[in-house]
Amino acid sequence: MRITDFLAMIADLNRNFFVFYEFGANQHGKRTEEVDHVIYIKLSGLHVVNAPQKQAILETDARRQTLRLWELAVLLRQHQLRRYLYVTYRGQQHALFGFRVEKNRILLG
Repeated sequence: MRITDFLAMIADLNRNFFVFYEFGANQHGKRTEEVDHVIYIKLSGLHVVNAPQKQAILETDARRQTLRLWELAVLLRQHQLRRYLYVTYRGQQHALFGFRVEKNRILLG
């Protein structure tokens, strides 16, 4: 998902929602189309990478405060809007394809 697409989709949402990454893992190691458990990881920052493609990478630092939607939007607007969004979790980059709203939080996935 590109930054510009994400900003357009959140235009009418509550700006005080917290932003999390929804990480689901299937412990069976096979394609059952069911997720065994889901972990919500708080997003706490952003940095950009220009190689091999222009990316905006969301950070998951447990020691820092969870971003609110308005804070994330401000951080994203400071960069080129055509960058793709990724999350770094457990040493790997995960591409973001969308989000859902649950109670008072935005869950990116």
